[in-house]
This record gives sequence, structure tokens and C-alpha cells, in this order.
Amino acid sequence: MAGDPRLPGGIDRISGLTDDLLGHILSFMPVWEAVRLSALSRRWRGAWAHAPVLNISDKQHPDRFLDFAGAALARYGQPDIPSLAVTIGRRSSLGPATAAWLRGAMEHVVGSIRVQVDRHTPPLDQLVLPRSLRATAMALDLSGDVLSKGVLVLPEPAEPAPFRRMTELSLSSVRLQVQPDRLGEFLSSCFPQLRKLRLRKVCNVAAEPRLWPLMLDMDMLELEVDSIHQLTVLQVVAAKLRLLIVRHCFESLAVLRADIVFKVFAPGLEVISWTGWFPKQLNFLPDAQCVRRLSGIIVNWPSISWADYCLPGVMQLLETCCGADRLDLCVDIYDGWVPSMVSKQDFMERMPHLPNIRTLSLTIVAILRMLRSPIGEIVFCFLRRCPNLTLLHIDLSTLHQFTRQDPRYLVFPEDDAETKAAKPCQDREYDPRKAHKYQLRLGSLRKIRISGFAGTDAEMELADLLFGIGAERSALEGISISSFAQLKGRIGRIAQKMRARFPLVGGRWEISSLEESTWTKNNDGLERSNALRSTTIM
Repeated sequence: MAGDPRLPGGIDRISGLTDDLLGHILSFMPVWEAVRLSALSRRWRGAWAHAPVLNISDKQHPDRFLDFAGAALARYGQPDIPSLAVTIGRRSSLGPATAAWLRGAMEHVVGSIRVQVDRHTPPLDQLVLPRSLRATAMALDLSGDVLSKGVLVLPEPAEPAPFRRMTELSLSSVRLQVQPDRLGEFLSSCFPQLRKLRLRKVCNVAAEPRLWPLMLDMDMLELEVDSIHQLTVLQVVAAKLRLLIVRHCFESLAVLRADIVFKVFAPGLEVISWTGWFPKQLNFLPDAQCVRRLSGIIVNWPSISWADYCLPGVMQLLETCCGADRLDLCVDIYDGWVPSMVSKQDFMERMPHLPNIRTLSLTIVAILRMLRSPIGEIVFCFLRRCPNLTLLHIDLSTLHQFTRQDPRYLVFPEDDAETKAAKPCQDREYDPRKAHKYQLRLGSLRKIRISGFAGTDAEMELADLLFGIGAERSALEGISISSFAQLKGRIGRIAQKMRARFPLVGGRWEISSLEESTWTKNNDGLERSNALRSTTIM
């Protein structure tokens, strides 16, 4: 290809790359594609055998996958494999022979190991983990079928800390063949350098009735436990732990009304992401004052006792981590909601005061878009508990998750900008005076972002709450309002409506290059505000 006149300037720049760069490019391709590409140029021939990642897939060789994989491994140009990535998507490639080949190939890896069984594919046959590995990272996803899991056999260690080089481990869609109480001991003793641990859809073959404890004692930085319903105990001792993620665990025990033991000793814990069922007691030792961010939390609105079984745990988590300065929540509106359901005894009346929260992100969810969704009431209740906010994000995109597919089913107020400017209170249902009863002072609020905005009556009431006539927002510097893809053409009309209904003296409304309606405080006003703030600090 060198000097090929068909190329611009007749120069083949790719062949001029170094072996390392050429191998890096080829490592993104499955081996069979990299081998075919090598035939295009003598310079490229055999370059795939020096790629930093051996990427093997059964996509093109379903009936002779093992022959191809064995040949690729034998012809690889290095005694050690820097990284190995194996993707299996066909039933014919899932037998015991493949599992045996995988075990042998993993022993040659000194970097990362990734085994992925594609979606809708049955589980891989029983895989026996080697008695020791030199790899630094491993991710095993042994089933693409959501209802089944591949069996992983944990070996008897051949030596103390046989996986001492491994810093990252991810097990997904796995049935562990190990005694119920031994998993934590195995991980803690065999992986002394582990920094990131992820367990997703993991169950225990030997546990009866499939309830088992997980007790970890290791110096990891990140722990994710996802969709493990059979846990009776989650106990973690990790002095360096920074991130804890718990998703949809313990659900099976909710039906059994069983007690769950949850204890975490992590004095350096900074972020907790928790979705789903909560134990009766959250025990953080010595405490959780170091936590700075809470996310993943789902709150049902209104908090009907039979629908919101997580409510006590949400309350306890907020109280335990009252020093956090960032809170991300998802508010799920009950399908049959009516205004009479909201009472003084509802969730928000029991929500703790959170004066340390500076950044609040609220995602509002409704399966069916309701004409009178209680957006204003919901947001008001949260703002009342977080009086010192500086940044606020409200995501309304999932409020329209069905109707946004066809905008014809969305119900909008009148869109005549001139009429709105002359008569700002003449919507069919929108009444700013009614919305004003939710007004409150947020003197430190600097930026507001609303996404998924369609301009409906309920959303206009929300806008009035945040920056309407009765809102006092002395520190406000910017507002950003965006819609969703199906309503991209409405952003101009939304911008006109914002200008007419919310003039906001001291700033200007514009449409940004990202097709957002934005309000920005005038520079002179912002400079005066900053100068005043500096003078106050001095």
C-alpha cells in the first residue's frame, strides 16, 4: 500500500506507525478481523499477535470456536498475554470444553481478563477458577439470560494470597459453588490488593434456603453489591473504602420479614449509592459523618405504607449521613395519585432537616403522564428541607416516558407568546397566585437546571415556584431549561414563554447552541454580587 496513488498524496501513513501503536489499534478488533486486516499489507502481517489485548469472539466461528481460539492463543507472539477479552454469544460455544480452555488461557494473562456471555445466551458451563492467577483485573459475566446464572467454582488456594496482584474483580450472573459463609473469607484472604469489588446477580449454590452472609475484611476503595437478594448479613471492614453501592439487595428477606445485619466500618467513606430495600438498622462504625454524597435513592409519592416499604430506611440513611452536601433522589409518583393522598403525615413531614446539602438532583418519574402531576408540591417539600442549596437540577424527562414518544398526546397550554405577554395569568389551569403558596427563600441558590421540560401547566407552576414573581433568589446566576428530542422544535416557544412570564430583571433569556433556553445574570450585576461577596468574606 506504500505510495498507493488512490490515497491522498500517495502516502500510507498507517503502515508508518510503530509496532506498539499498530498493535494498539488492532487490539480493538476481534482476532479474526485483525488477522484479515493483516493480509492487506506486508507491514501489518502478524501485527495482531503483538496487540496488547487478545480479543476473541465466536461471532464468525460458531461451529469451530475452540479450534480458532486455540490456534489464536498458540500463535500469539508473546509468552504472556497482556490482556484477554472473550465474548461468547452462541449456544454451541458454551460447553465444558470452552470452560476448560478459558481456565488454561486465564493462567497466561498478566493484565486484565474479561469473559462476557452475550445477552439472551444461556449460562456458560461450570468454570473452575485457576488456583492462582497473575492477572491484575478480572470481570466474569457468565450468563446473558436474566433468569439463569453460570456456575463458578472457587478453588482451594495453592498458596497464601494466590491472587495477590489483582486489584479489580467483577462477578456477574454467577452461581458460586462454595460454602455460604466462605465467600467473604475467600475474597479477604486470597485478594489482599483488591481495590474494586463488584458482585452483581450472584447467588450461592450451596446455601439453603439460599440465604447466606457476606463478610469482607479488606483494604478496598470501591464496593458494589447489586441484585443479591439472599443476603442475611453484609458486614464490611475496609478502612480505605470511599464508594459503597448497594442496589436491589435483601428483597427476598422483605417477604420473610427476616432481620438483616448490616455493619460497615469505613471511616473514609465518601459516597453511598443505595437503591431498593433497606435493613432495619444501618450501622456505620464509627459513624457516617465523612459521607459527602448520597445517590440512587428512590422515594414513592405519596408514601403509601404498602407501596413504600423502603421509607424507614430512607429516613435513617438521610439522618445518619446528615453531613452530606450532595443528594440525588428519584421520586416515583404513584399511578393512582389524587391530591387527597397528600397529608401532613406524609413522607416529607418526617424528612429530616438537611442544612448541609448544597447540590440537589431530583428525578420525577410517572409511568403514565398525569395532567396534574404534583411536581410543585414535591419539589417544594424537598427545597424546604434543604435551605442552603447552591445548585438544583430537576429531571422531568421520565415524567413523559410514554407520551414523549408521540408529542400529539401531550397537552400544552396556549402557545401564543403575545397573548401570554399581555395576559400572563390566562391559562386554562395555570394560576401563579395559587403556585405562590409554595414560595420560599433560597438566598444561596446560584444555578437551576430543568431537563425534559415540555411547558405544560404543572411544569409552569414549577417554574413559578423556582423563579417566579414571588421567588426571592438574590444569588441566582443562571437558569438552563431543555426539552427532549421529540420536542426539539418547541424550545423556541418555550423560550418566548419564559421571557414573557418570567422577565427576571438583571439578566437575559437566550437560546443556547445546545438548544436550551437559558437565563444568565448580567455581567455587571454578577460582578457587583461577587465584589459584595468578597467584601463580606474579608
